[in-house]
Amino acid sequence: MRTTLLLPLTLLTACETIPTNGKGTCDATRVQNFVGALGTADLGTALLKRSRAHTLRWLAPGTMATMDYRQDRLNVRVDGRNFVTGVDCG
Repeated sequence: MRTTLLLPLTLLTACETIPTNGKGTCDATRVQNFVGALGTADLGTALLKRSRAHTLRWLAPGTMATMDYRQDRLNVRVDGRNFVTGVDCG
């Protein structure tokens, strides 16, 4: 029985793909110097740390996104070649 109860918790933990830094309030002014950089997983990790955001959202051209504002989320806008064109919170 214990194994059955622990398995779903293990699966939920494995779903988190973006590291968090525990701060929770985004500050996009701290990452403006990354505009022009190639969007990679390592860059995403650096953006999260420096911006103090809790989550990261990559937005490519034509990507649909929700309009809800989240103070703990960093939006990273990239062009068709995956270069960062802008960053903002929300």
